[in-house]
Amino acid sequence: MATKTVLLVDDDQVFVAAVSAVLESRYRVQTAANGTQAFEKILQSPPDLIILDVMMDYMSEGFDVAKKLRRDPETKAIPLIMLTGVDERYNFREEVEESWVPCDRFLEKPIEPESLLAEVEALIGSPPS
Repeated sequence: MATKTVLLVDDDQVFVAAVSAVLESRYRVQTAANGTQAFEKILQSPPDLIILDVMMDYMSEGFDVAKKLRRDPETKAIPLIMLTGVDERYNFREEVEESWVPCDRFLEKPIEPESLLAEVEALIGSPPS
């Protein structure tokens, strides 16, 4: 069984480096700094899971990317984790019903490495031994 691929989409290079280091212990990691780059990578080689920030080139870019992924028959089944600090800054959950967010998990930054690995594993399984 081949190693599964996670696409990490976030414009914070320090965060991307840290999360990539954690994920690379078990998965192949691709990165993109915004939605445009993410779609290019997804078209080239669809990942097994996508981790997506909310605020990148503009405030709601992550939500727009998630909605577009869910509408496309080619990408709608790819598990999607929204990993963002938007709750902390904007009290997001009180303003938007969580069911509106088109993702499998909605997680807050910062996140413990073990917690992130557990969430990824719950969605796509553990790597081969």
